Amino acid sequence: MYCVEIKLQPAAAMTFRILPGSILNIATYPFVPPTTFSGFLRRLGIMSVGLEIPETRINKENPPFYALPPRYLSLGAYLPKGALSSVHRTYRKGMREFNHDSFSRLYLEEDKANFQLHTWEYLIAEELIGYVVADSLPGLEHFQDLETYGCKLGKEGFAIVTEVSEIMPLEQRTVAANPSTIVPVEALLERGEVVGGFDIYNLYRYNWEANSETDSDRDGFLDLQPSLINGFVPFVGAYFSQPVNPSPTLDYYTNGEIYIPVSLVNLLRG
Repeated sequence: MYCVEIKLQPAAAMTFRILPGSILNIATYPFVPPTTFSGFLRRLGIMSVGLEIPETRINKENPPFYALPPRYLSLGAYLPKGALSSVHRTYRKGMREFNHDSFSRLYLEEDKANFQLHTWEYLIAEELIGYVVADSLPGLEHFQDLETYGCKLGKEGFAIVTEVSEIMPLEQRTVAANPSTIVPVEALLERGEVVGGFDIYNLYRYNWEANSETDSDRDGFLDLQPSLINGFVPFVGAYFSQPVNPSPTLDYYTNGEIYIPVSLVNLLRG
């Protein structure tokens, strides 16, 4: 297994909306979910080869997906352990109905205003660290071309890639360690490693179509080819925001510094 570590500098407060959720209470994950990070990196890849990011309007029928192809597995982006961060809750006006698309306008000509107050959470962070893994080396070098690129991230937010590591080989080991990413709760239960110190979130993975594998390391990444995704599959993830002691003993892909649960890689592959 090979891995690149990608550092992000947020340029604004961010919201990665937890779904399903209330229309009145917009809560955020305190990290970038794997699917969101995948779409972010795909858009940076498109920009890095001089193409224009495709438009994906909300509520458009059968909108195309643009995500990293399955050969590159996005594991999400997370706060560095011990880093200062905060989830800030505030109030803002918003739409009352889903077919109401004028709520964000600064000026309304007629009486279409139909607002209500929401509670809205923003993740505020100085830095995020993301991970992408692949079974083989070819293609991972393209991620190093994404440095200095940035774009919208999540429902609210913007981030810039400040650093991409060299490609790191990882070996599979069974050790006690603090995971670098989320962990499928099912894996913790199967190993009897419910050690505490984590929060639980409902998350989703891509449901790839059968013919979604690409022939080259550029297809579906550095072009405008829509991703062959047939919806999403829910799962429950555990997030360790701070180191815990004892730490869970699991099967990890590791280089002694990064600890990626094997169960997460297997789950995201479907």
